[in-house]
Amino acid sequence: MQRDVHKEKSFEELFRKNYSRAFYYALDWVGDEETAKDVVSDCFGEMWRQYERLSPMDLEPYLFRMVKNRCLNILKHRAVEENYRGEAQLRVALVEEETDWHEELLEKVEEAVEALNPQTRRVLDLCYFQGKKYAEAAEVLGISANTVHKHISKAMAFLREALFNKKH
Repeated sequence: MQRDVHKEKSFEELFRKNYSRAFYYALDWVGDEETAKDVVSDCFGEMWRQYERLSPMDLEPYLFRMVKNRCLNILKHRAVEENYRGEAQLRVALVEEETDWHEELLEKVEEAVEALNPQTRRVLDLCYFQGKKYAEAAEVLGISANTVHKHISKAMAFLREALFNKKH
């Protein structure tokens, strides 16, 4: 029992003597007070758990090595987080850019489809947007499948020209 009292007193002395120095040492590394307090508290907690094993050693250098290593781990973790944050921001920017491009393309498609003559637009709607086969579209419109094919060919040529060969 007396050994535990001695252990506690010597640890309290180590804590009182070194807490402020360890805190400012950690603060120099990590740059914010809360993190520095957490680092020092964690280190003292770890030292307390291992105190029986550590007591013959010179504890101050061990404490400051431990604080430095924890701070370095935090800085490495921050760097990884910053890297991921940068990658995520780049991905968001690319998605936004791609979304803008898709929206512009859809607007161009809508404008081009609206510019088709009504019969060709109706054939395109039936075959491409409603998924009907040429024969089904021909039946709905009362025209031949060959005429549907001609309307589709005309629509595709017009859309290619309108979407990809226009100079803006």
